[in-house]
Amino acid sequence: MTTEFHPQTEHLARVLSRAFHDDPLFVYFFPDAAKRARQCFHSFRFMLRHAALYGEIICADQSTDGVALWLPSTAMHHSNLDLLRFGVLPALFVQGPAAIKRQLDAVEDMHSMHQTIISEPHAYLSTFGVDPAQQGKGLGSAILRPTLERLDREGTPAYLDTHNEENVSLYLRFGFEVVHHGYLPGGAVMHWGMLRQPR
Repeated sequence: MTTEFHPQTEHLARVLSRAFHDDPLFVYFFPDAAKRARQCFHSFRFMLRHAALYGEIICADQSTDGVALWLPSTAMHHSNLDLLRFGVLPALFVQGPAAIKRQLDAVEDMHSMHQTIISEPHAYLSTFGVDPAQQGKGLGSAILRPTLERLDREGTPAYLDTHNEENVSLYLRFGFEVVHHGYLPGGAVMHWGMLRQPR
């Protein structure tokens, strides 16, 4: 049986690769700038496939220049089957085992912190990015605001991780608050955990 993923998965993975090219977490994952876009592509394609099956992929109307990936808090882990069907083997070939390990370790560290911050059911903003050429035009707000308004109506909290200090003020404007700030274990990358209570 063929698994159905989002029809724009490849395009959106490239958009996110451009958006996160200089993000500190992805610089840590993939230190070689010349290879980073191709390596990021496999990580974001994996995340898009995960969200297609277990969460939501949100774009603005009439645009695929930005995207938000939302997961319910019950769907954040991957089974071994998930790893295979979402593309870990092609990623391993392009990224190498050391980069795969850095990603798996970071995800595990973030999940551990996440679980200490909020245990009730909530929505997790696993990824959000806008193509750099389209930033500053209101696209990010058009992507995020409808989902946040729906979560408010449902009475559902939202949580996210970011590793770029420039993003913190953006998320504060959308009602998130910083609930964790510190280096990931090992001291390689700064982490902000942000929580938004429904309004």
